[in-house]
Parts: sequence; C-alpha cells; structure tokens
Amino acid sequence: MPVVLRHNETFELNLAEYSGSVTLAELEAVASYLGQNPAFLKRDCLSLVLPNTNFDSVPIEALDQLFGRYKTYYQPINFQIIRRSAWLCLSPAAQAHVDHWSGKRDARETMSTMLRQFSSFEDAGEWLVLSEVETKALETSAGFVELIRFVDNAHALRTGTR
Repeated sequence: MPVVLRHNETFELNLAEYSGSVTLAELEAVASYLGQNPAFLKRDCLSLVLPNTNFDSVPIEALDQLFGRYKTYYQPINFQIIRRSAWLCLSPAAQAHVDHWSGKRDARETMSTMLRQFSSFEDAGEWLVLSEVETKALETSAGFVELIRFVDNAHALRTGTR
C-alpha cells in the first residue's frame, strides 16, 4: 500500500502516508485525485514517509514537474488562512526525495501553503497546533478515515477506497 490518503474530520486534518517502493505513477495518481478533490487541498496535512519507504524509481527532476501540477491545482483556490503542510520522513532511503520536495519550495506564495519538514511527531504536531492527545492520534492514525489508496502493481495502477 504505497500511498494512502486519510482525513480526520474532528481535527480538520489530512494524513498522507507513503510506504514501500513508491512509483511516479502513484505520485501522479495522487496529484490527479487532489486536482479533482480541492477540499483536500485546503486542509492542513501531515505527509508521513514510513520506515523502509523509497522513491528509487522516481527521477528527482520528475518532482519538479509534479510540483508544477500542484501549483495549478492551488491557483484557483481562495484561502482564508495559510495552509500548513508538515512532512515527517522516517526512512533514510526516501530522505533525498523528501528533502528535494520540501527543501527549497516557495509554496507560500504559489499555493498559500507553508511547507516544513520535521524529525518527530511531537514537533510536527506542535507546528500543526495540535494538542498532545491530537498528536498521539495523528501518530497512531486514530480517528483518521481512509479516503483512498494508490497501489501500482506491475504498472497497472489501482485506486480504491475501503
């Protein structure tokens, strides 16, 4: 299950989980889904890269093209406040891709988003303005409902919900 999108209505918070060998097709499918569901784009989000995740098959320059797609999705959205996008990478194998995605992006102007990477759930939760209980729920996915998962098996991308 390489990419799973979840939402917690009580916290008004999204959780994007990446695991396993994530492919460019999966990342593109996520972008397409988000382009068709702009309500997801308006909420704060923690993107969690789980241990043993890698983006080995994703060329680093493909992330730049993908970022361009996101900018076009965000452009027509009217934000009342700046959205927070926190990243937590628990996989050394994925760190270079996460650094590239989150490191030098000017998302505040183009996407009304502040993008930051953290080293712990506690730090991410504090920045997302979550209580200790809410941060623990985020860490365990308690109260987060799965919206969709993206799995690229043998180059035949499947999406689905529970």
